[in-house]
Amino acid sequence: MEPITSRANARLKAARKLQAKRNRLAVGLFLAEGEDIVEEALSEGILPAETFVAAGRRPEEALIARLARGGPLHVVEDELVAELGSLGHPARVICVFKVEDLPARDPATADLGVHLHRVIDPGNVGTVVRAAGALGPAFLSLSAGCSDPLSAKGVRASMGAVFRVPIEHAELPEAGPARVALVAGAELPLWQIDLRPSTVFVVGAERLGLPDEIVAACEHVAAVPQALGADSLNAASAATVALYEAVRQRSAAG
Repeated sequence: MEPITSRANARLKAARKLQAKRNRLAVGLFLAEGEDIVEEALSEGILPAETFVAAGRRPEEALIARLARGGPLHVVEDELVAELGSLGHPARVICVFKVEDLPARDPATADLGVHLHRVIDPGNVGTVVRAAGALGPAFLSLSAGCSDPLSAKGVRASMGAVFRVPIEHAELPEAGPARVALVAGAELPLWQIDLRPSTVFVVGAERLGLPDEIVAACEHVAAVPQALGADSLNAASAATVALYEAVRQRSAAG
C-alpha cells in the first residue's frame, strides 16, 4: 500500500477538521489516537470508521488487521500523522470513530452516575469518564458549557473509557435517581448518605461550584470532608471519591 504523502489529501483534510468541536458535531465523528486507546474501542466491539497508520512506525500487524475490519485503513507519512494528532510524542495509529457507536444509557439499569455542571477543562471531564469506567458501571451527564469529552484531550484523559461509559447531555438529570450535590463546606459528610439506591452525583467547576438553583433541585447536599485549610478538590477528584464511596457502600452491603 502506497503511503499518503500529501497534506492536501482529501481523507487527511476531512480527519483534521475533526479537531474542531463544531465539525465533530456536524458529522458525528471523532478522533482517537494511540494503540492503547483504540484497543479499548476494539475490546468493546467498536470498529473504526477509518484508520491512519504511520508509515515509518507501524504498530503491530495483528492490531492493524483488527482495525482493518472497520472502515478504510490508510498508511500515512509520519509527519502527516503527527499533524493529525495532538500528542507531543505522535501516535502510530489514529482512528476515526462514529459517535453513534458509543454506548447509550439504559435508564432501567443505570443506577449510578455523575453530572458535571459547566466543567470546562477537558482533562477533568475525561478523567471523570475514566473514573466512571473504573468504578462503575456508571454514566456521565454533562450540562451545556462542559468541555467535549470527545475532544483529543478528553478522549486521552479517559484512557478509552469513552467507549464504555454512556455519556448524555442535560442541564440536570431527571428526577428518579437521588441527586447528591457535592458542595465544599456542606455540613453533611458524603459517607452519611445511603448511596446504595440509584444515585447521581452533581459536581460543579472548581472555581464557581454549583449555582443555587441546581443545589436546590437536588435531594441531598453533601461534602467530601477535607483537612482544615485545604483547597477544594477539583471536579474530577471529587467525582472519583464520590463514586468510590458509592461502590464501597454497595460492596459492603453485599
